[in-house]
Amino acid sequence: MTIDLYTIQLAMSTVTIVAGVMFILDTVLRNTDRAGRIWALSFMAAVLTSFAYATWIVVPDAWWAVALGNAGVVLTPALLWSGCRAYNGRSGLAWVGLAGAGAAALAVLLDGGADGGAWAGAALMFLLVAVFSGLGAAETLRAPMRGNWTARGLTAMFVIVGLFYATRTAVFVARGPDDPVFSGALGTEAAAFVLMSLIIVTLPSLIILQSERVPRLRGRNELTLSYNADAVLNQDSFRDIVEDWLDRANFHDEQLVFMRVELDELEALDTAFGRSVGAQLLTDFTQAVRRYASPNSDIGLVAPGALVVVAPYARLEQAVADGDSVQQGLRQNPLEAAQGIRLSASIGLAGTDFFGYDFDRLMKAAMDAAADARASGGDALVIAESSARGRRDRRG
Repeated sequence: MTIDLYTIQLAMSTVTIVAGVMFILDTVLRNTDRAGRIWALSFMAAVLTSFAYATWIVVPDAWWAVALGNAGVVLTPALLWSGCRAYNGRSGLAWVGLAGAGAAALAVLLDGGADGGAWAGAALMFLLVAVFSGLGAAETLRAPMRGNWTARGLTAMFVIVGLFYATRTAVFVARGPDDPVFSGALGTEAAAFVLMSLIIVTLPSLIILQSERVPRLRGRNELTLSYNADAVLNQDSFRDIVEDWLDRANFHDEQLVFMRVELDELEALDTAFGRSVGAQLLTDFTQAVRRYASPNSDIGLVAPGALVVVAPYARLEQAVADGDSVQQGLRQNPLEAAQGIRLSASIGLAGTDFFGYDFDRLMKAAMDAAADARASGGDALVIAESSARGRRDRRG
């Protein structure tokens, strides 16, 4: 049975709008972090795409709607990928998705514009969707998202969409849109089914991922909670507080040091002892960092098993001593929940004397230093310094 284009678009619009409204409403009702806000924009892009293609179906002469729809199709997986990067504590690079969407719209103009027909600019649009889907799949396999089973639904759908659009690109370029293979297995009907499946799987996955990171507001006039259950700052509150601290430290020319503390072998612990014990280990880890870190510090949760401690230090060596104290505190306290196992942490330090007073730059430097500590075998401390002075590695 052949389904007409209008019915296909109606089904796509219904699924997209319902999913978009649900996720955006969930975002409004929560104190969402940067990842949640970017994901909400991806659903808005999907809704815009549905309206654009619906306009073109009703008004065939509205060729500009094809350009807008193609841009929205590219922007949707691009922003999903960008949100996954933000979830993992990395820069979102949303401008890359915007550039890709702009290129998809421009391709329609260069491919004939009003005279280009339904498939104007399609090849580049197919290719960009495949690329951003592949990037999204890879990002879901990076820590901390890699350790969350909910993200596996995103991984599967990114892979399916990426392979589908990569195949679609190859067949379209080689044989054209009128080829029986393309129209039968890779045409509009098949693409609509794949994209609807992506939306249906993506919605609950993202809502669950978001719910694990941010608290839900209970009332309109209720203040947003600044601390999580383990008494450390949530990501947005941590950023607000530390950015203010950085501004004042810059005025007084005082050094702040960012200490990123990452629990070693988090995934192995979850696998060995189960998620319930793993959750208790994270609580014990957080309590140990709070106890042994500087009392004059702010501590923020930036990812599961990753905390950032910010404190003033006249010399970087003082921060190193505090980092050593945190590592020793973890080693000296066996955990009953894990049969006496002792935790260890990889620590990265970044100070304002080397990296200035920009929050994102300091966070990235500390994250890179912690990654170096983990790569060296874990239970290590690495000091990030400016490129002119290299890096120092100090084993715990």
